[in-house]
Formats: sequence, structure tokens, C-alpha cells
Amino acid sequence: MNPRSIILIAIAAVLTVLVILRYTVWESDGQSAVIQPAPPPEANIAIREESGAFLPPFPAFSAISDRPVFRPDRRPEPDAVIEGPVQPAGEAPQTAPEFVVIGTVTGPDGGVATIRSRNETRRAYVGDTVEGWHIDTITGSGIEVSQNGNRFRLSIGEPE
Repeated sequence: MNPRSIILIAIAAVLTVLVILRYTVWESDGQSAVIQPAPPPEANIAIREESGAFLPPFPAFSAISDRPVFRPDRRPEPDAVIEGPVQPAGEAPQTAPEFVVIGTVTGPDGGVATIRSRNETRRAYVGDTVEGWHIDTITGSGIEVSQNGNRFRLSIGEPE
């Protein structure tokens, strides 16, 4: 390729770039249409002014800063342990129920407990009687039963 051809190709390239810029970027009055920023949307500003603040001020969220969610010491309070009544001297010792609580599911109507009794697994609800024991309460960690004034709390997985 001779030097004249290289010069002609360079001139053609520069002219092509100028024509592309003229029809895409610059307007006829010499101002650039691409560089100017778009105006802010007026509709969003009007909505924000009408509805007020979206969130309350930060001090309203003091529970979050006082007790961060992922700290190990942030745990729910343990369930209260209900112990049976103190046995007066001379009475027969209380015997705990002989069934095992396999699991519990709590709900607005009291919940359901899965109980294994004499190698048989069954469901029991609040108010049911299992081996003579009345089920008073079902919690997430066990059940409370009573019989003849004696009350016991059975945790999941272990007989008391």
C-alpha cells in the first residue's frame, strides 16, 4: 500500500466519524444533546410530599439497636417450669406418667402432641386423657398433665 492510499483512508475515517457525530450527538445549533442530564421526575416528588415520611424516625426503632438480631444472647425467655406440689409426709409418692412426648405443635386452639404409650404412637389434644392423665397445656417444648391434683410437666423426648 502506498502512502497516498493510507492518507485517503485516514481522511475517509475522520469524515465518517464527523458525520456520525453530527447526526447522533450534536444538534443543528451546535449544542450537545447527550451530555445534558435528564430532568427529575415530578410525579415521584408530588407523591412523597403528599404521603409524608415513609418511615418513623430512627429513635423509634430502639429495640433493634438495644437487642441486635444476630447476637447470641438474644434468645426468648425460657418456658416456666411447673413443679408438682410438695408432698406431705405420709402420702404415697407421686408417680410420673409412663408415656413419652415425641413432639408438639402449638396453635391457637391449644395444639397437638405426639405421644408414645405402650409402644403405640398417637396424637393427643388439650383436654384429652392418656393413661388416666389429663392434658392441660401443650407448649413448644412439652406438655403439662394432671391427675388427682398432681401436676407434671413432660418435656419432649424424655419421661419425667
